[in-house]
Formats: sequence, C-alpha cells, structure tokens
Amino acid sequence: MTWQSIQRAVTQHVPAENWEGAYNVSPVPAVELRRKLLALTGSGGKDDPAALCLNLIDKLRDEYGAPESEPTHPDLASGRPWPILTPDPDAEDAN
Repeated sequence: MTWQSIQRAVTQHVPAENWEGAYNVSPVPAVELRRKLLALTGSGGKDDPAALCLNLIDKLRDEYGAPESEPTHPDLASGRPWPILTPDPDAEDAN
C-alpha cells in the first residue's frame, strides 16, 4: 500500500465551489478499515505494516480532521491499548 492509496481510502476530494480545477480534501469514515488494521497489528513498531497504516491514517486525520462518526479508538471492544504504535523515530521533537 502506498501513501496515496491510504489517503484515497480515508479522504475524498470535493471540488471547490468558486475555483475551477481546485478541490478540498475532506475525511470519510474508515471505521471498519481501522478496526481490521488494529486486529492485524503486531509489535506496533516500524516493521509492522498494519501499525504503519494506522499511523498514516492518524496523520491524515491530524491534517484533514476526522469524521464525527469515527471513534478515536479503532476497536474499543478488542481491549487493545490505543495508540498501539511505538514512537516514530523520525518525528520532530516538540521541544
């Protein structure tokens, strides 16, 4: 999966009303996708593809917002902790 394919799965491009050829990016619910990815996660580390996808979805949610109908935890009934991901070593320190 590429960054673009994940972005297409969790966002939509809505044509801008007053600007031809431009669009706004808005979130779409991905409840089931996030639930299935959480079930597939292992260590939550950088070599865990399901965790990487969830991390990317969270980054897209930070940038474009999250649908109101989408809970923060992908599957609360699973009893798994959230967030499951280990810290991103490439992330910039906020200090």
